[in-house]
Amino acid sequence: MISQRIPGIIKIGFLKSSQLPPDIMLQSIAGLVIGIPTQITWIPFVGDCILSWEGTLLNVGKQEKSTIKFNTSFVIPDDIHLAFVVRCASGKEYVIGAREARYPVVTYSETTGKQSGDAAVRSYTITHIAQKSVIECSL
Repeated sequence: MISQRIPGIIKIGFLKSSQLPPDIMLQSIAGLVIGIPTQITWIPFVGDCILSWEGTLLNVGKQEKSTIKFNTSFVIPDDIHLAFVVRCASGKEYVIGAREARYPVVTYSETTGKQSGDAAVRSYTITHIAQKSVIECSL
């Protein structure tokens, strides 16, 4: 398995999966950078935001699993299918998710924090599994 980390994420946001162009995963596999022609809701985050992904070679092809972890006071909507966009300090931008099914799975935990200085935040972990999960894009 190959595992990679992208240091220096400066923005994370989301959009409705239905707003993405069709078949972006297949276009990315073909080597295209995907244009995202829509409004993105940017999420203010606290501390580090980390995107990591790993690839597995299966008998029938490749599979990637990506994970995004971050802390925020923002509440992400849970009543629609979402895709997530990450902008790195290097200038690269990635979308996790697609218009078609296998949508990202959003899990969270929340804490009230401590008076001694720990923040009262919501910790999100977004996971996604697809043939190609982390898709380079242009905003």
